[in-house]
Amino acid sequence: MKRFKYFLSGIILIFAISCVSPEKWNDEYENIVPGPVSNVKVENVSGGAIITYTLPSVKDLLGVKAIFSLTPEGELMERWSSSAKDTIVLEGYGDTNERTATLYAVHKSGAISEGITVTINPLLPSIFSIRETLLALPSFGGIKVTWDNPLQKDIGISLYVEDSISHEMVLFDNYYSNSVEGKMIFRYFEPIEQNFRIEMFDRWQNYAQPYETTLIPMVETEITALDSRGANMWTLFDDGRVIEGDASTPWRYIYRCDIHNLLEDVTVGPRVWTRVLNWVTGEAEYWHPGVFHTQDMYVTGAGSGSLPYPLCFTVNMGRKAVYSRLKWITRQRAPIYTAVMPIVFDIWGCNDPKLVQDVEDPRGIYPKGSKEANQAYWSSWPIANGTDAWKNDWVKLASCTLTLSSGENEYYADMPLSAEDIARYQSEGWEFDFNLEVMEPFQYLRWEIHKTNTDQRELMICGLKFWGSYAD
Repeated sequence: MKRFKYFLSGIILIFAISCVSPEKWNDEYENIVPGPVSNVKVENVSGGAIITYTLPSVKDLLGVKAIFSLTPEGELMERWSSSAKDTIVLEGYGDTNERTATLYAVHKSGAISEGITVTINPLLPSIFSIRETLLALPSFGGIKVTWDNPLQKDIGISLYVEDSISHEMVLFDNYYSNSVEGKMIFRYFEPIEQNFRIEMFDRWQNYAQPYETTLIPMVETEITALDSRGANMWTLFDDGRVIEGDASTPWRYIYRCDIHNLLEDVTVGPRVWTRVLNWVTGEAEYWHPGVFHTQDMYVTGAGSGSLPYPLCFTVNMGRKAVYSRLKWITRQRAPIYTAVMPIVFDIWGCNDPKLVQDVEDPRGIYPKGSKEANQAYWSSWPIANGTDAWKNDWVKLASCTLTLSSGENEYYADMPLSAEDIARYQSEGWEFDFNLEVMEPFQYLRWEIHKTNTDQRELMICGLKFWGSYAD
């Protein structure tokens, strides 16, 4: 009861204080009319001006205010700057026509100085230069809009789509941003030809010229591993050339420093590449590249140690496609999460990969087409004098990191695994998105694996799937 009384008394006190009419704060200052600002200079900028000046020498100066209008017949506006500054910024002009603004020094008593009028010639507003960089492209299920905004101005994007009945342009959605590199994907459109209009505007409702385009949103489809006759579409990249002095096919993969199942024990039959073409899980049959690989298999005299990162393999997908996402399922090995999987990896695309005989040594030391020249071109391994020069001819399509529910991804005994983690391991698989900034179709994919969950330099994959859109 006492606590309630104290609480009630406090409420009454606060209410009483709030009802007291405060004295006007400027009554305590002598009514001094300040002199005007001087040495005024105008720097015209995009959509406005930066005005600098010298403040009048007077005690208790409040600051400076500018009176201006964004349009010739528009409403007068005020912009203030404190006495701690010698600059005031005016912005929001929608064109480059000449304007005027009047500056007043203001005393804390409320007295105002004589006005000083300046002329402003604003530069082209940023919204118009941003509009020049606007680009719209079809995306999976929608339309992707990009733009450049180096000054990080607050802007809005309105997307209009033609109504199929009235044929009027109807607002679909608005998006707001101040990103330097702007991007927005408007989704949920049918894959039919449609007319779009994009309008860009700034915070003062200055609108740039509308961007009009006709696009067909892309259909996301599965990039199938088998053709209509059931034949394999995806194959490990093989240029078909038998290297002089060695009729054994697998050694071409060594030239590229790729990991490959054909280098493992020949008795391990069910662990070849074709295992990934069918989404069939199991413990015994899976693709198993990299096992038994050692450094001296690639570089004579390098020793029997494990291969260095990154681990690479190269795939011919059979057809050109733009990729949206991928998924894989791993070997069903116990304990859970001990099957070797890539956890940090990049995927690159190319349509005309160099063949063994065409590769020149990036360092200019070894003969064209030699093993040493190829390894220096195709890898970054120090043991092979690698230069990663191949990346100059390929495009990065995805950068992926596998993360468990706990935020971890490296295996250790008794690591915590959620029901979701277990389901992904046993049946659902792990899914990763491609970078939709790249909409160019590619036929060849090269995986660059920077880390595995067990740090073993091999892979155990039962199934692999891709989605996107075919180029043909």
